Amino acid sequence: MGKRYDTLLFPGGLKKAFTISYDDGAKQDIRLLALCDKYRIKGTFNLNYGDLGQRPERKYAVEIIRKEDVSELYKNQEIGGHGLYHSDLSTIGEPLAIYEIIEDKRNLEKIAEKPLRMFAYPYGTFNDDAKKILKAAGYKGARTVRSTHGFNLPEDTFELDPSCHHNDPELFKLAEEFVNSQDRRPQLFYVWGHSYEFDRDDNWDVIEEFLYYMDEHRDEIWFAGNGEILAYLEAYKRLEYSADGSMIYNPSALDVEIATSLTAKELLKSGQVTRIKETVL
Repeated sequence: MGKRYDTLLFPGGLKKAFTISYDDGAKQDIRLLALCDKYRIKGTFNLNYGDLGQRPERKYAVEIIRKEDVSELYKNQEIGGHGLYHSDLSTIGEPLAIYEIIEDKRNLEKIAEKPLRMFAYPYGTFNDDAKKILKAAGYKGARTVRSTHGFNLPEDTFELDPSCHHNDPELFKLAEEFVNSQDRRPQLFYVWGHSYEFDRDDNWDVIEEFLYYMDEHRDEIWFAGNGEILAYLEAYKRLEYSADGSMIYNPSALDVEIATSLTAKELLKSGQVTRIKETVL
């Protein structure tokens, strides 16, 4: 085989992926979920099982979605964990952190009717113990609140830094940069927030305009939940190459796409060996 530069492509042969992540399960999620359905946006909504149906006394005393409404409301989105009572996992000690993480996940999985993949750190704070517990609990990744203002794929999925918050003054600048980018490398645009902030800041028009803009460019972008994206990246990492690169075995349950040159693409079927055609760079 000649020299190649195999590069990950997202499903559909796309180089770009977009996702959102919203925390706490506030009643304002109902309006945001309707916008997501309208503009065909996918993301992850991170819930505190112990707060469901309550008005917790934290920074903002907002009303939280009821347990019995979760399954129907979030049926088109991914549900993630956010700690049983939104406690700071970096300060409560390991025993309580275990309880917060496991009890939240165990109960939310009954509602979601499937294992949870994603977690969002309450207050954005964490330590190595929290990461260790999340991994042991079966989570595949956890989101921070540290904005990168970039689109790089995560190096550590348990320190998954978003591109920006939806209130970031550079939101639309980043959106345009992402849409117009000609970078050959795969890119991920990741926006997070809390839906109650749209009422607080009276800026529902901003998020709707932003989601409309992203939907306009969907031919070039894969829209997916956080965990769905991480599962695809993991499948790519598990690809097995022959010594000369002419054969690639995909042992995962997901089909994976790659670019082997500027013009050539390959679909690597789940559970199959694909023979790569000779390419000229």
